Amino acid sequence: MGKSVALVRGDDRRANVRRALDLIGDELNALRSARRVLIKPNLTATKVRHANTHPDAVRGVLDFCAGFLDDFDQTQFTILEGSGSAYYERCSTHDVYAAFGYRELAREYRNLTLRALEDYQEFTELGVRSIAGSESVGLVNCLRDFDYRISLALPKTHNYAIASLGIKNMMGLLRQCDKSVIHGLRTPSAPRAKTVFSYIPTAWIAWARRRVPRLVNALFAHSVAYQRAVQVIHHNVVTVAREAWPDLVVIDAWEGMEGDGPVDGDRIEARAAIASTDAVKADGICARLMGFEPAEIGYLYYLQQEGRGSYSVEGLRGEKIPTVAKRFRPHPNYSVQRQWAGSEQSHTQCHRG
Repeated sequence: MGKSVALVRGDDRRANVRRALDLIGDELNALRSARRVLIKPNLTATKVRHANTHPDAVRGVLDFCAGFLDDFDQTQFTILEGSGSAYYERCSTHDVYAAFGYRELAREYRNLTLRALEDYQEFTELGVRSIAGSESVGLVNCLRDFDYRISLALPKTHNYAIASLGIKNMMGLLRQCDKSVIHGLRTPSAPRAKTVFSYIPTAWIAWARRRVPRLVNALFAHSVAYQRAVQVIHHNVVTVAREAWPDLVVIDAWEGMEGDGPVDGDRIEARAAIASTDAVKADGICARLMGFEPAEIGYLYYLQQEGRGSYSVEGLRGEKIPTVAKRFRPHPNYSVQRQWAGSEQSHTQCHRG
């Protein structure tokens, strides 16, 4: 029998997260026996609150654990993140923790520790693709130290991969300088491969996205390199996800981001939460909540094909999707992003209606 997925809607973000976990409590026995628990938030932005996991979502997870675990006080929870925007803006994930209320959160719970990717020097190399050939990225070794991994994400549109959800959230554990490599356009092993990054530093592109987004999106949409990169990224997410697989995905959909995600888009409110020990199922339900079909998101399609999970609606507990659904405006380059499948497109082509 397949795993369940919870979908709740309510007027309190923190309570929504706890209620979603309550609904699947019978499938969380592995969490009950864990002593070192990773909570991986999404803190990609340095200034935009609705781009980042809210501390109250973490509180909702800990509220549930306090009532669920017999020895909650003896369980060590670690929040670990590597903020991509912090890296490109020459600051630190610790600065992001300070700016978004995570230091106060850590003071509330004596068994909660904040760690930043910048604190670590040891990484395992994983082979990934670029538009020019093979590359490698580093996945932080300390991931192996945890008994249980929780991806605590929020729903956002994405400028390459259509949507950023619970599985893609785990890409934040890649070495900071490799965040752009995963997208396929930065090609350290093939310096003569011509992409936008050959001419303009990543930090400058991020700066331009915030000030002239229409121009940047138009330039990317007409770039052959970008058209190839939107195919590459889905394979790379799958490669990293196999090694950084979350035991539990919790999506705080109280609010999310539409349009120019995952950093520069607009806030959209859904007042929902999703939880499942099947990461593909959690992301699939969230995709539907946003108005996408799971099969049009390449990494979800590939992961279901290889048996990592199922994005079917079987096992849905709580609310029905139509009562919660909130149609997110896709990224302006969505029509290009949907071509990720190439010759496989006939098998996965879906429409938003």
